[in-house]
Amino acid sequence: MKSCTEFILILLGLFIKASSGENSTQVYYIEVYIEAEAYKNFMDLISTLTLDVNESVNSSATVQNISITTECNMLTTGIVICNCNSGYSWSEEVCQNYSQCCNQNECMFNDPNPRAMCLSINKVFVNGSFTLDESFNLSLNDPGSQQYKEFVQTYTSQLESVYSTLGWFDSLMITRLRKGSVIADFVMLLTTPFEVAQFERITTQLEKNNRATFNLTVTGITSIPQIQQPIPYNNDVSITCCKPEKLSKPMWSFQKNAQPSQNITNGTEATVISSSQHSTVYISKTTEVWKGTFTCDYKSDQSDSIRYRASLYLDIALLPQILIISDPQFPSCIGQTKLDVTVQCIITNTTENYSVNWIGREPVNNKPDPLQNGLISYQTHVANPCAESLEWVNVTCVFVNRLNQTANTTLYIPVIQKSSTVCKPDNGWPQAKANFTAVKFCDPTTVGLQKRSCTGYGLSGNWGNVISECVNRNLRDILNDVMDLQRGLGIVVNNADKIFSRLKQSTEQKSINTFPNVNESVEVLYVMQNVSKIQKSQWNDTVFPFQDFLSSSSNLLNGSLNDSWRPVGNVGNLALKYLRAVEGIIDQTNLITAPMTDMSQLQQDNVQILIYSKSDPSTPQTFSSDFGVSVTEISSNISVQTAFKNLGSKFPSTLNNIETVPSETVLSVIGDKKTKISVEYNQERLPNHEMYCVYWDDINSEWSEEGCKWGGVSKQIVCTCNHLSAFTILMAKHPIELKYMEELTYTGLGFSIVSLTLCLVIEFLVWNAVVKTNIAHFRHTVLVNIAVCLLIAHCSFLAAPGPSASPPYWCLPLTLMKHFCFLAAFFWMLCLSLGLLHQVIFVFVHLRKKVYLGLCLFLGYICPLAIVIVTFITYDNGRPGSYYSGETCWLIYEAALKGSIHAFLFPVFIIVFVNMFTMVVVISRILKSTLLEVSSHDDAKEVARSIVKTIVLLTPTVGITWILGLFVLMLDLTTTPYAQIVNYAFTFFNSFQGFFILLTGCFGEKKVRNALLKRFRQQHSVKCKSESSTGLTSPTNKT
Repeated sequence: MKSCTEFILILLGLFIKASSGENSTQVYYIEVYIEAEAYKNFMDLISTLTLDVNESVNSSATVQNISITTECNMLTTGIVICNCNSGYSWSEEVCQNYSQCCNQNECMFNDPNPRAMCLSINKVFVNGSFTLDESFNLSLNDPGSQQYKEFVQTYTSQLESVYSTLGWFDSLMITRLRKGSVIADFVMLLTTPFEVAQFERITTQLEKNNRATFNLTVTGITSIPQIQQPIPYNNDVSITCCKPEKLSKPMWSFQKNAQPSQNITNGTEATVISSSQHSTVYISKTTEVWKGTFTCDYKSDQSDSIRYRASLYLDIALLPQILIISDPQFPSCIGQTKLDVTVQCIITNTTENYSVNWIGREPVNNKPDPLQNGLISYQTHVANPCAESLEWVNVTCVFVNRLNQTANTTLYIPVIQKSSTVCKPDNGWPQAKANFTAVKFCDPTTVGLQKRSCTGYGLSGNWGNVISECVNRNLRDILNDVMDLQRGLGIVVNNADKIFSRLKQSTEQKSINTFPNVNESVEVLYVMQNVSKIQKSQWNDTVFPFQDFLSSSSNLLNGSLNDSWRPVGNVGNLALKYLRAVEGIIDQTNLITAPMTDMSQLQQDNVQILIYSKSDPSTPQTFSSDFGVSVTEISSNISVQTAFKNLGSKFPSTLNNIETVPSETVLSVIGDKKTKISVEYNQERLPNHEMYCVYWDDINSEWSEEGCKWGGVSKQIVCTCNHLSAFTILMAKHPIELKYMEELTYTGLGFSIVSLTLCLVIEFLVWNAVVKTNIAHFRHTVLVNIAVCLLIAHCSFLAAPGPSASPPYWCLPLTLMKHFCFLAAFFWMLCLSLGLLHQVIFVFVHLRKKVYLGLCLFLGYICPLAIVIVTFITYDNGRPGSYYSGETCWLIYEAALKGSIHAFLFPVFIIVFVNMFTMVVVISRILKSTLLEVSSHDDAKEVARSIVKTIVLLTPTVGITWILGLFVLMLDLTTTPYAQIVNYAFTFFNSFQGFFILLTGCFGEKKVRNALLKRFRQQHSVKCKSESSTGLTSPTNKT
């Protein structure tokens, strides 16, 4: 012992136990002054000390335990130095009055202080309340009322008499009375931990005796060992909660500042592992999110109303997220001799006291300037960047926390010189230097930045598109809360209601119509489904807010937001993220195992859910008609079918590098087993366009046909798949193209043009030799006009093979020319057919030349011209897209009996069938020998036979071509292989039409061949005579 005049011994824990039936205990604080030499004798005496508690009652109290808590030495100067013994710390009163002593073991007082005591660090506090099933009297609100005092005295006495039996009982006090029947709050202190089983047993007994309900929070039974703090930023840390007795699985919670506490569970940054002795929270990334108070609550298996709590404040040395900007963004040295630039480093205002350094710069001041929205700014100046004619200058700010960890960022400030290319100020954007990006803050209701690049060389730069990252503040707050859930801070089931309610309100605002806001909303949905998987949450209709969730999802698919799904830059497939988010959340519900009763919650404008059950015929079978999709067959016993409207067009529109037109509806199906499914889509299909039944392949991130089959032309709205997934139907953007069809067409047209030209030359050469009768004149006149019309039509066809091959203003004249000339050719064929029919039926009645020429000119040119004019006027006076296609320079086929092409097809098919009828009549009459006997003129007979031969050869050629054309229209190219055969045959006969006319009309007629041969022989004879005459006269010339 230190030498002193006297020794002061302060005893805490004079634990006195009464020998009465209740075995109540009480702790007394006794201050004893003794000399050092008497210490041992005093200890021996106090250990056997017996005290009378009540003289009128035969009872006694004994000192069961005694602990020396504080030892003090009084110096000769009168100063007293006191020390807390092991296991004790200064009382709250000492900490309040002598703050310098609070965290120290030793404390110095100017004179002996009877209140200088140390208390056990293992003391137990009980904060609780009990609820009595009694009516609340208003006088209980007044602590000065007699009723209030009597209530407090009565129940304090009852509680003390019971809880004092725990041992080391210190004090109990009722602090407040409040409404809710009668609720009394109280606090209780015990200086040493007690047995949990005994505490719960006597609490249960109190509840029964008073018909009350207790709710207690006990601190001091469980404990969290202290850890070295502060914790470095972006580090990992573990917090362990220990318990001395067997208690049930703990619940961890976290509270930041004055915000409501959140439960801690497994997440991306937090992991909770519990054993029989303790529970530990592992934090993998210590950031500002986890700076706060961690609390673990244990409950026993016997009582849910008693929680055993331990807490620890986790102090983290933070590092900021830095935004660095300059003013001006692009300092200009043009016309400037001296220019100063202000640079700001902006961070969120926290309790961390940073040391801020500027590399190569001096700060404006060491204190930050406050900004809006909880931000602060540190500033420096760049003096006269124009002095060295630099293209840019760089500025770096460095933030250092308490543990000397650093965060820094660098800004490159472009300097505009005389030779620089710049973009001029535009709509609030400042003058910018080319090949750099300008930045603007968003308006105060949003967070983020706007960016715009300046590009170009030479005199003037060009502004790019504005890329906005501005997100509504309420949406960003929702996403932050959801990200906390994903980290492990909060239970998703407890927070889903508020999250989706806020999201619904946000998606109903007009300001949602930007890509950043849509992207942020989809991100909320996606993170929520991640959280539900991590926490393995299974929702039902009584817990999960289906209506708010589906309303939010549906709002994002409104047609007014279509453009908001398409960002300026490529940031990934937002539609796929949306689909997987909604699918994932629905999959986490128990709709299959426990279908909802209120189906109205599942019906929204753009998202609908059907729960199909084979065993329940009352379940809805189809979606609303405007969704255009229905499941016609599914082998699952129970399935959840979700239809999304206005979603298909937001997915990639290619399949195996084939451009497609997607259906607007996507169908997602979840079943109780893998199964076959048939789906009908109300998707309009264009002729000759392939349809693809597809599902989304997550492995390859693309649409896939594997396991799915289209129903074909006969069932063109039906898709059948052998698995469940997210389905849609795609239509090829372009019709099926047949190989070598274009080459065959142009080759045939080339042959036809040459053949028709040759045919006209031959007719010119042999006209006088073969045209000797009216019938011959009639036939050759028709043939010449057919050749002329087809020649002009084919040349027009070659002149307009595509939209890029000829000027745009040529397309309409070429279409009109082709329409007229092709029709005229067929009408001249009709003239030939009708003339032959007249000759066969009325053998002795000959047509006069003026009559048949007038009729032929009327039929051959006036009728086609009238049809073309009427068609032109009917289809919007020849408007592109109505009368003709600007891509093909030809008439339009829209559907059966619909489109300007029918103004060509109807006359052609009528003429073809008339020609076929004429051919049948003529052949049948020629076969009759009587017809040959009647004719007495050999020349007329020969001409008639020639005409018949021509009709037999010519009419089938033209007729077959256009009968095949009818089948081309009737057969879809997806009908393989018949459609391909018919198309190739039609193209062959149609493109070589001029060649067939040459063969049948010229070379097929004997008189034409003879006349042509005779003409060539005459020319050869004349040439020979000329050569002979020259040979005879040449000797005379030699003399």
